[in-house]
Amino acid sequence: MSDRVALCPHLNPEISHGDKTPITDGHIDFFSAKKHSKKTHEGRVPVQVKGRVTKARIKASRQHQSFSVEREVLDFFRSHGGGLYFYVPMREDGSEREIFYVILLPFKIDRLLANGDAKQKSFTVKLSRLPAEASKVERIVRLAWSGRIQSAAGSGNGDLVNQAESLRIHSLIGFDEDRPTRLSLDETDYVVVAQLRGGLEVAIDIDLEVLPHDYLERDLAVSIRCGGVEFTDGSGRRLDENTHLLHLSAGLELRLTVEASTVRTTLHLTREGTFRQQAKNVDFVLAAASGSPIVIGGFSGDGSDGDPKLARQLDSVRAELVRLMELFDELGVDDALTSTIPIDDKTRRMLLALHEGIYQDRAVRGSSDGTGRYDIPVGEKRIMVIVMPAEDEEHRRVVDPFDPSKRDRFRIYQLDEEGSPHPVDWGTVYESVTPEDMASILNLRLHEVVGAYEALEDRASAWNKANLMVLRLLSAADLAEDGGQQRYLVGGAIELCKWLMGQQPDSLIHRINWWQIQHRLGALTNDDRQSIRSARRSLDRNGEQAGLLEACLLILLGDEEELQLVLAELGDHELDALQSWPVWALRREKASESIEA
Repeated sequence: MSDRVALCPHLNPEISHGDKTPITDGHIDFFSAKKHSKKTHEGRVPVQVKGRVTKARIKASRQHQSFSVEREVLDFFRSHGGGLYFYVPMREDGSEREIFYVILLPFKIDRLLANGDAKQKSFTVKLSRLPAEASKVERIVRLAWSGRIQSAAGSGNGDLVNQAESLRIHSLIGFDEDRPTRLSLDETDYVVVAQLRGGLEVAIDIDLEVLPHDYLERDLAVSIRCGGVEFTDGSGRRLDENTHLLHLSAGLELRLTVEASTVRTTLHLTREGTFRQQAKNVDFVLAAASGSPIVIGGFSGDGSDGDPKLARQLDSVRAELVRLMELFDELGVDDALTSTIPIDDKTRRMLLALHEGIYQDRAVRGSSDGTGRYDIPVGEKRIMVIVMPAEDEEHRRVVDPFDPSKRDRFRIYQLDEEGSPHPVDWGTVYESVTPEDMASILNLRLHEVVGAYEALEDRASAWNKANLMVLRLLSAADLAEDGGQQRYLVGGAIELCKWLMGQQPDSLIHRINWWQIQHRLGALTNDDRQSIRSARRSLDRNGEQAGLLEACLLILLGDEEELQLVLAELGDHELDALQSWPVWALRREKASESIEA
């Protein structure tokens, strides 16, 4: 063992004979120059050497060997920054000696112990054959020395990589610029040192996969088309030496395999994305299944004979998507909201029945005896409809209550205390829907909400109802769990608030609503805050709702100290009203941020 290490010009082994030293059998010093001196001395690595007589000869082709290491040895190396463990099998006469080694890095020891039993006295480790080249042996010793920084760090601290300004990696295998390099302590030896803010360096316990540039996901610089369908904003990455994976859209991938001068393409289609995105994906695959070539940039592949069976299947899927798009267009649902709708068999049957009842305006076969409002579940969302009797008992009429052209087909009733229905003049259908309902209803037709209030003859009543609707839309947005639905509801509040400010430009109430919308969007500017302060200074203290309006302005400014003074002057009914308004949620949000901070 000493003779092999002594052949390395930068190493000096000090290894005892007779195996009388506890735990370790010595150390290996390494130097920055071939001339060994105090000035060129760089470090010292502890070693343990185990020789064993074997009956069978170790084949020269064997590169790895398993061996059992005592827990006490592992604990020592963990506490002292790691080291090198050598196993030397030989014949009984000392001939045919082979040398295997393992770098016992602290983090590797931690993983080894964590995977064992608490009472386990020894652990099997995987050793590698010691290379013959002196330069490689020197690199092994230097890597073992680099691992000493792990002794001061706790294992399982991989989250620190998110705070690192840079990483330094010590490894024996190096990195290949043409293919990914995977680093796992279960497979190889390496040390990762993170430099944190302030110059602090700490070893981190992580497995890494180092990817060359081609293996990273990046935007494609070329368009990809088939038939009349083209994708221009796809992305892709290399999977291996011969294969690229291109993401044309959500739900459609193209795998390119290049072998010799042949390019083979494979398409993978799933039902992801919005209905229109899914239809485009199907059209692309349908064109390919019909024999059209796939064109990537200026390169056109050879067309195929097509796949008639697949084309028939895709035609059926395409026809279904057309009906779904027609239905949701008729319901006024933004296509962007359809990407989160899971379509199982039950939902599919229900939506196709709605297509018949709403888009085709035909009576739908139904066994339900009930009539009135029905909320049809579509995943986590709902479609609100009115079900009415049809010409015969086996069918029902289904109406979208938010469709202004169908408003004359039904009336809205309210139950009194005794449970008897009485017709109510709500003004618009929106007044019959609570914020809790709006948080999940898809077919609100908010692109037409302004028209619903413009159509009311009593202008003062229309403005008052529209203002209340703005507040309810914002409350619904606060309740909605889906980001798309939140944006949809806030968008409706924006359009309605713009219309109100145009109708009543001097109204402070409408401006407060506009400011709280901007606050929710993170778009409240310094000019807006200055306007809010100006509005507070010019507020008529004797005016109606002066205290409530000032409280709203202070919430928008985040002035909690002044707000407390104003709240103390409000009556119980006023305070209850303020806490029911969506602007109050902005105060809770601010308080939550303070608690988290």
